[in-house]
Amino acid sequence: MRSRRIKRKMRAAFAGRPRRSKRSLKEYLFAVCVAAVIILLLTGVWRLVRPGIRVRASAETVAAFRVPTGAIDSLRMYADQNEIKFPELFAVFNAENKFFPEKHSAYDLSALERIYVSDFNKLLRRYNSRSIAPYIAMFENLFGEIEAFPIPAEWLDGEVIFGDSWGVEHNFQGKDMHRGTAIIDRENIRGRVPIVSMTRGNVREAGFDANLGYFVRIVTENGTHYLYAHLDSIAADIVAGRNVSPGDPLGVMGNSGGGRRNSRGFPVHLHLAISPDVSFTRGTFWINPYPLLRYVENTSGR
Repeated sequence: MRSRRIKRKMRAAFAGRPRRSKRSLKEYLFAVCVAAVIILLLTGVWRLVRPGIRVRASAETVAAFRVPTGAIDSLRMYADQNEIKFPELFAVFNAENKFFPEKHSAYDLSALERIYVSDFNKLLRRYNSRSIAPYIAMFENLFGEIEAFPIPAEWLDGEVIFGDSWGVEHNFQGKDMHRGTAIIDRENIRGRVPIVSMTRGNVREAGFDANLGYFVRIVTENGTHYLYAHLDSIAADIVAGRNVSPGDPLGVMGNSGGGRRNSRGFPVHLHLAISPDVSFTRGTFWINPYPLLRYVENTSGR
């Protein structure tokens, strides 16, 4: 009898084990499913609120803006072909390359489409939207408002020269750094080469300054300032308050200014300076006009 009771207890014990194991397995699977759902939800929330990459470039580096010649044209073409917003593509391109801090920056243009176009949306999402937005807005304004080269097209071939003179030390202003681009008359003759407006805008100032010489300052609807300096003279109808259009005559190239009213101690040239209205730095911000000039020179049909 005793052996029978022991056998029944053993059978009962072994018979109950599978039921307890099955219940534990269900609880385990349920816990795994709940954990997976929580992880997916947290991942989705993180993607929405994640800080993302911030644009890592000083205001001075952004101002120098050493983007390689040809990159703007290529990126604009790729943006049009792939229905990408060009200012977004251009801002990401510059942010990825820290705005090309070297003066003679080079880039393999054949790699542009593969790196920046084929997976552009993924690249854009990597950046903190609030961090990169000011740069997108700046490029949207600049490329949207510049419509003409500051020298008429018929004067471009062989009559003027210009290079990346951003940051060059001024000989007539001590250690002050050049915050613009110098477009030089090859013949070095005052009053020969006409100067025209690059944009639509309003003439904020037109007159004489000891350093700038005869100058015109135009402000666009976006708040960008365009400064045309060292003129030999200003067109008679260019006065403060007047609205201008791209291609409107502003004056003629000279070499006025430089510290004294009659100083003519440097070559005949136009000093072009551009100051966009930006939010990523305080105070007046000037940007290197050289890449923009090369771009508008190419699109003007030269």
